[in-house]
Amino acid sequence: MAAVAILLAFAAGGGMYVWKMKHSAKSPQAAVAASPFNLPLPTMMATLDSDSGHASFVRVTAQLQLASEQDAGVVRQKFPQIEDLFQTYLHDTRPDELSGSGIYRLREALFAQISNVLAPVSLRDLFFTELLVQ
Repeated sequence: MAAVAILLAFAAGGGMYVWKMKHSAKSPQAAVAASPFNLPLPTMMATLDSDSGHASFVRVTAQLQLASEQDAGVVRQKFPQIEDLFQTYLHDTRPDELSGSGIYRLREALFAQISNVLAPVSLRDLFFTELLVQ
């Protein structure tokens, strides 16, 4: 009788252990979100479209915010295409278009075009760190 009682005690203890491990494994795990990675672009200079014959220049320094640092290698290979997008867009822009909300429109247009070039890499944001019109 004593042996049966000891055997039942061990079985109950083992059952409780297995039940506890099974239910604790189903608890939600904290999702580990990858922190975004900011990749600086080389400083670019371009001549703006000018109707008056007076030369206007713009100097732009920007950063791309990527979903993860692993995407930086792919993006660096596409720097020439990204620079071409900046140059092409800026050559068709007049100096007065870069005042006020024109910078926002510039950012939105370049963000959309760069996102298309970088697909399937996820581009989170585009930041201008310097925008000098002269």
